[in-house]
Amino acid sequence: MIKIIYWHIKQRKMFIFWWSLAIIGFIGLNLAFYPSFKDQADQLEKAFSQLSDTAIAFFSDTGEFFSPEGYLSSQVFYLVLPMLLSILSITLSNSQFAKEERDGTLELLLSKPISRIKLLNVKIASSLSILIGIGSIATLSIIVICKIVKIDVPLLNIALASLMSTIFAITIASITYMLNALGSFGRAASIGIASAVALVGYILSSLLTVVSWLEWPAKALPFYYYRPAEILTSSYNWRNLAYYLMVIFSCYIISIFAFRKRDIG
Repeated sequence: MIKIIYWHIKQRKMFIFWWSLAIIGFIGLNLAFYPSFKDQADQLEKAFSQLSDTAIAFFSDTGEFFSPEGYLSSQVFYLVLPMLLSILSITLSNSQFAKEERDGTLELLLSKPISRIKLLNVKIASSLSILIGIGSIATLSIIVICKIVKIDVPLLNIALASLMSTIFAITIASITYMLNALGSFGRAASIGIASAVALVGYILSSLLTVVSWLEWPAKALPFYYYRPAEILTSSYNWRNLAYYLMVIFSCYIISIFAFRKRDIG
C-alpha cells in the first residue's frame, strides 16, 4: 500500500512543485514588507484608524496589525495560508477519482485485487501526504522569512499556527472527499459546497465582532475554531481541535460507507 501511495504522490510531483513555489511566493511577498511597515507604524496606525471595524475584521482576527503576532496573523495565517491550502485541498481531493470517472475506467481499476476501502484509503493517504508536505514547506518558509525580516514570534507558535492551517485544510478536504464518494452528482457539487463551507465560515467569523448573533451559525463551520492570533500569542484553547477531529472522522466514515455502496457502473 505504501508503494501505491508513493506512486500516486510521484505522479503529482510537478503539481506539488508549483503549489509549493506559489505558496512560498505568497508568503514571501506578504512578509517582505514588515521592516518598512514597522518603521512607518505611527503613520499607518492613523490610516488604519480611519477604517471601519467591519473592514478591519476581514483582514485580522485581533483588530490590530502592528505587533509581530498581529502582523503575522493578518498577513499570512488569518486568510492567505488557510485559503491557499483549502484551494489546494479541494483541487486535490476532487481530482483523485475525476480521471477514472471521466474515462470510465473506475470499474476496471476496481477489478484489480484491491478493495474499494483500500482504494479509497490510498487516495486519501496520498492527498493527506501532499497536504502535510506542502504545509510543512509553508511552515519552514514562514520561519525562515520571519528570521530574515525579524518578526519576533516564537518558532513553536509559528509551527503550531501552520499546523492548524493544515488541519483546517484537511477538514475541508475531508468534506470534499465525502461528497466525491457519493458519486458523480456529489463530485459535481463538491467544489461549490466545500468552498462555501470555507468561505462562509470566514465571513461569519470575521463579522462576529460587529454582529454578535452570527456566532451561532458560525459555530457550525470550521473557520470559527481557527484562531491563529491566539495560537501565536499562546492563548489558544486546544480543545477546539476536537471539532476538527470529529468532522474529519465523520466524513471519513461516511466516505467509506458511501463508496462501498455506490453504483459505479
